[in-house]
Amino acid sequence: MSHSNNQYPIHCECGSVAGILSGSPRVRGHCHCEDCRDLLNVPFHSVTAWNPDQLTITQGEDVLKEYQHPHLDMKRIYCSRCGETLYNTNAMDWRVVSQHLIKKCSGGELADGLQAESHFFYDRRLFDIDDDLPKYD
Repeated sequence: MSHSNNQYPIHCECGSVAGILSGSPRVRGHCHCEDCRDLLNVPFHSVTAWNPDQLTITQGEDVLKEYQHPHLDMKRIYCSRCGETLYNTNAMDWRVVSQHLIKKCSGGELADGLQAESHFFYDRRLFDIDDDLPKYD
């Protein structure tokens, strides 16, 4: 799937919060770091990472809630009505958006420019991933 205008809609499960990602992400890949696992309770995180100005919340900013991790410089931003995470932040203050969320909000397909390019922090993985993507420590 291709988006010629490089804009990608996202929204929460209940539809109370919506936003638009614009341009090209800084990073697109699979993160295996302990911090993502701890913040999001996932074995690894398939992500796109964006500069703050590349995400515009177009609806429901008043129902967004923020969870600040008690020991990490990371936050999880979620809908207070349905609980769905819209994005998390990292130490660089990037907007880290799940590839799964973007795919779900785009009719079940992930745009060509958002596909994972690599695995990072692969030395910290919980299990091996058998694919052809480069794997970086």
